[in-house]
Amino acid sequence: MAAGTATRARRTREVPWLAATVLVAFAVGAWSLRLWEWDPRNPIAIGWDHTQISMQLKDIHDHGWYWRNPDLGFPFGQVGSFFPELNVVHMLAIKALDLVLPGTFTAGSVYFVLSFPLTGATGYLLARSQGLSRAAGFVLGVLFANAPGHAERFGHLYLAQYWVVPVAMWLVLEVARGRALLSPAGTGTPRWRGGRTLVTVAAVLVVGLSGVYYVAFTLILLLVAALARRFGGGSPVDLLRGVAVMAGLVVCIGLPLAAARLGLRGELVTGRVPAQRNPGESELFAGKLMDLLLPWPGHRLPALEYLTFAYRTATHATVETSALGVVGVAGLVGLSLLGLLTLLSGRRTDPQLSRWSGLTLVSFLVYTVGGLGSFIAVFATPQVRTWSRMSLYVLVLALLAVGAWLTRLERRRGVLTAGLVAVLLVVVGSLDQTNPALAPDHRAVAREMDGLRSYTSALQQRVGPGCGVFQVPVLPYPETLGPERMEGYDQLKPYLAGSDLRFSVAAMRGTAAATWQSAVDTRDLDGLAADLRSAGFCALEVDTEGFSAKQDPTGRLTEAWGDPVARTPDGTFLAWDLRAAGAAGEGDTARRTRVLEPLLVSVGGYEPEEVDGTLGQYLGPLGGISVANPGAPARVTVQMEVRGVGTSRREVTVSHGDEVLARVTASADVSTRLALTVDAPRGATDLVVRVSGPTEKESDGDRVTTLFVSDVEVTADGGRRAVSLLDQVATGWVLP
Repeated sequence: MAAGTATRARRTREVPWLAATVLVAFAVGAWSLRLWEWDPRNPIAIGWDHTQISMQLKDIHDHGWYWRNPDLGFPFGQVGSFFPELNVVHMLAIKALDLVLPGTFTAGSVYFVLSFPLTGATGYLLARSQGLSRAAGFVLGVLFANAPGHAERFGHLYLAQYWVVPVAMWLVLEVARGRALLSPAGTGTPRWRGGRTLVTVAAVLVVGLSGVYYVAFTLILLLVAALARRFGGGSPVDLLRGVAVMAGLVVCIGLPLAAARLGLRGELVTGRVPAQRNPGESELFAGKLMDLLLPWPGHRLPALEYLTFAYRTATHATVETSALGVVGVAGLVGLSLLGLLTLLSGRRTDPQLSRWSGLTLVSFLVYTVGGLGSFIAVFATPQVRTWSRMSLYVLVLALLAVGAWLTRLERRRGVLTAGLVAVLLVVVGSLDQTNPALAPDHRAVAREMDGLRSYTSALQQRVGPGCGVFQVPVLPYPETLGPERMEGYDQLKPYLAGSDLRFSVAAMRGTAAATWQSAVDTRDLDGLAADLRSAGFCALEVDTEGFSAKQDPTGRLTEAWGDPVARTPDGTFLAWDLRAAGAAGEGDTARRTRVLEPLLVSVGGYEPEEVDGTLGQYLGPLGGISVANPGAPARVTVQMEVRGVGTSRREVTVSHGDEVLARVTASADVSTRLALTVDAPRGATDLVVRVSGPTEKESDGDRVTTLFVSDVEVTADGGRRAVSLLDQVATGWVLP
């Protein structure tokens, strides 16, 4: 009876602190977002990745899940399994909210806002699970919930659920401490139904179904914690405990990945599909020590903001924000000094702080450029590339260290003193880590969305519901930078506005749904209109931000087809009714087959560029030629001009497996004609181009070259349409 009374009393004292942490974390987050200006009809932010995540929210709202979307990638539809989202927990939460909240984007936006109080709660509970005081939990929860840059992460909605990180760190720290993760036997309740067992299972499910990044980071730290425990005086059970948790995470992430693979059965691959990483990207997307220590790039104090700006402009800037904030830096310095003193003195210090110090070191080595992340990319898998996101784990450990100091202060000076210091830390830290001036411009988002709704409404009224809208310029999707003033996902914006229209954008790269778009013939506009009508389209849309003044097609289109039938208020999107072109194409099945099943040949090298008036591509010592064939097998002939780079004469060899298809000698003095013929089955045919001789490294970049390729010409037997991607890029209508 006495024990139960004491437990209830402890819980009663716990609730006010937990509630305060949650409320303050939410208040600071809402303040940094200027949430009172948000219109729930619209996404919280738009542009770049914000547009992409809004597409997924609309997909979930309209079609039940991010899986297959007939409204995008028309006429084939978008197959999301080619770019799978493994964030099952978060998508389920959004789906649940969507069932009860009105509006297309409301559920996702609300879930983003909820990430602040949820993170406050798990941060507080993590601190308490490690024996820290309530004041320490308050500091950790509020400051981690409002980590620098959190309010800007709507575009990374699933990664913005920082509340997963304390849950993951709890698993790591319990393994590192050698604590049992299952409920004890002999309590009268089956072990599998005991409270601790259920908490552990829930933690594994949450982390394991929260996407590849949090799973990968947690697996690394779990392995280190289990090995350190085992060889630091623990038992084999300690190692097995860590391995069991790791296995649970692998199973959790493996299930949605397997489901995505099953969703691809029968889908034709014609080229390089999305999310194919290379080891070099791990260097590009890793972080640096200075990024952790300097103020975050959006700091509210101009002098501190400029300090970081000056550093980032003078060096290779880290892609994402990874600053710790002043309180986090204090904790990191403390853990680092502790680790250094332990190493120099050889004396064992506080075991808990030593564990945190060791895990911080490992986290930093994973996070940093040229560190363990690069090692994993080279020797294991390059698929996890943005190692700078490991900064969140560094921040949690640093705030735990601050919490340990605050707990000691409370024991020496009392609860009141510790509470006042905790409030001071939260105030200073929140001011340091947030800046409402950088909140999304909700009024600008509302104006843009209203303009898009007016545009799609006018277009649908003209062409009718169900109309297919072909969008130019044609961009590979996803993860593509837009040309000129256009952002990579801008063409998704009309889709977000809501209508019964269907759009060509967002067909997954490397698939038949995308290949035909890059091969459209734009030379004859009447022929183009007939081609598109045969494929089921009744409108063509131009994103004027995606064209240079020289290549802007709107003048040609207006001259040929008359004035656009719909336009956004700012003139960014213009649309023409293809039926006004007078072209007969609808119902022409032979034409449809020719349009949707072209042969597209591309050169695997650096991005196309104009050199001395000639559009071409530079190649390194190893390049490629790819033939995308979404139709029947065909015999393809490829011819191109090749010119060597530098003074060396070079041998250029093109092979398909063990068969050499072409071999020529190239020099910088004169172009050499290279020709080859290959049988291209349905799907993708990849040829290897090898160039002998020393590479030439550019003085102003990291690019190494050996060869310049231009004037690619493609023909095919049987009258099949065969085109060179390089020629398509030259028109400005298509991006590689």
